[in-house]
Amino acid sequence: MALGVEIGSDDAPARRDASLVGARVRALLRRRYPLALALVGLVALLLIVPERSATVAAVPTPKGMTVPTAPGSRGTSVAGVACGPGVRQIPWSSYAPICQPAWHGDNGGATAPGVTATTITLTYRLASTDELQELYALVPPSVVGTNDEAVHTMQAYINTFNKYFELYGRKVVLKPYTGEGNFIDEVTGSGLAEAQSDALTVTSNLHGFADMSLIDSTVTYTQSLQDHGVAAFGSYLQDADWYRTLAPYEETVGPNCTKGAAAIGAVLGNGLSGTRAVYAGDPTLRSENRVYGIIYPDNSTATTCARLIESALAAHHHASAVNVSFTFDPATLIQSSANAVAQMRSHRVTTVICASCDPVTPIFLFIAAHADGYRPEWFLQSYFAGGTSNLDNFVANELAEAGTPDEAEGILTLGNAPVARSRQEAVEAYHLGNGGSTANLLPTYLLAYEPLLDFFNLLQAAGPDLTAHTLHAAMANTTSLAPSAAGGEFGGWAYGAGVVDPSATYSLLHWSPDAVSTLDGKKGAMVACYGGRVFTYADGAAPVPAHSEPGCPP
Repeated sequence: MALGVEIGSDDAPARRDASLVGARVRALLRRRYPLALALVGLVALLLIVPERSATVAAVPTPKGMTVPTAPGSRGTSVAGVACGPGVRQIPWSSYAPICQPAWHGDNGGATAPGVTATTITLTYRLASTDELQELYALVPPSVVGTNDEAVHTMQAYINTFNKYFELYGRKVVLKPYTGEGNFIDEVTGSGLAEAQSDALTVTSNLHGFADMSLIDSTVTYTQSLQDHGVAAFGSYLQDADWYRTLAPYEETVGPNCTKGAAAIGAVLGNGLSGTRAVYAGDPTLRSENRVYGIIYPDNSTATTCARLIESALAAHHHASAVNVSFTFDPATLIQSSANAVAQMRSHRVTTVICASCDPVTPIFLFIAAHADGYRPEWFLQSYFAGGTSNLDNFVANELAEAGTPDEAEGILTLGNAPVARSRQEAVEAYHLGNGGSTANLLPTYLLAYEPLLDFFNLLQAAGPDLTAHTLHAAMANTTSLAPSAAGGEFGGWAYGAGVVDPSATYSLLHWSPDAVSTLDGKKGAMVACYGGRVFTYADGAAPVPAHSEPGCPP
């Protein structure tokens, strides 16, 4: 079925249930949490064309600049680490580059806008408007945190990385600012003038080299930054071709949604095809073979990613039964969620795929389904679902308070199984950069740590001649950027020629109400299926057991 089936405003069951959904959502909105982080539109995503890496040497240093010592050479790093073959720049990091002996000499000075002989300016937009507050009230600060915590956490990580990474005489300087942009306007296709104004602030007032606004970032904003020559590390992920076309100014840790859609095809279209929907809340659905339906926001990014998922499922001869788009507008989300759920139910969908799913929209969908007595499996394509953030807390507390725990227990997703907090390098890095304390750590600290780590990896691999082009080209420098070691909280990373992002592995995860979260120590956590097996994006569907139940822990 082709994508783009619009939700039906004249659907009688949907109209009947919308009032029930509205009452439930309004009850949630009365709890006014002072949130400041923009949430909506965060895309956590997936794939179709495997990315292969190849060993590539470092880019030559221009004449007149001091050439760095080769990674892996014996010597002492800028942080006092004893370098040698196989040693990483940060010894306790699974993802840091291969160690380089300390560099001294001429770095070329101001090699690019935002770069001086001693500094590299990184900007962060705080996008907070009155219009967003009711929407933010759906997710408490204990789950996502505040702007102050975000800035504080990023600064602590930068403190640690400035100490450990070889930046060739420079240090990264974080410059947060309050933007004019309206996050919702930008996500829904408007707000261009304000986004351009924010980009002008970054270049003219703050003199930024790169921007890392995390989930306050949007495609409209990052493309405005690109127009001014600023490299953007956005969380609003796109398909692989989008990143290749807009190189070198758009960067991501991934997985990009081309990569992710192929993984969804491998697991849902191949692995679970022909099997019963055993994680559905409705006993009737549990006895039926899986039927997929796709729900996605009506914007260019989500539409592209949803089409890739549709194609990936069809390639495995398990096409989706219905695909429903909706406009992300807080004023209409109650009605549109009821309409979308009604269409899923009418097509006897057992497994609803929420494509490009932010952490707020599922609340509306779950409440609508609960009001309609519809309890399918839910497959969330979202960063907040893969153990990279505090979704364990979000699902266990928010959805239970919303009266929909039966919906939460049907959640499946792709991601990396959470690593115990005591073993996370992100916690160690914060502790070191925050004066030996873990106070004021952003609840979603992993969403800040991961792109910052990638940014510093590329800075070191780029060498002293730092520009947006050399930063992007550093992705191919596998002499410095070796594949990650085992045990990291982000799964496997692999850089190389032609690679769009370093994300390399994934697992199928299921939300269990009884498992204890490694993130907050409370009951309710994502757990790995298939006996904890880890799959590699580049291997396609071959390693995923075909037509077999994944054996997710109950």
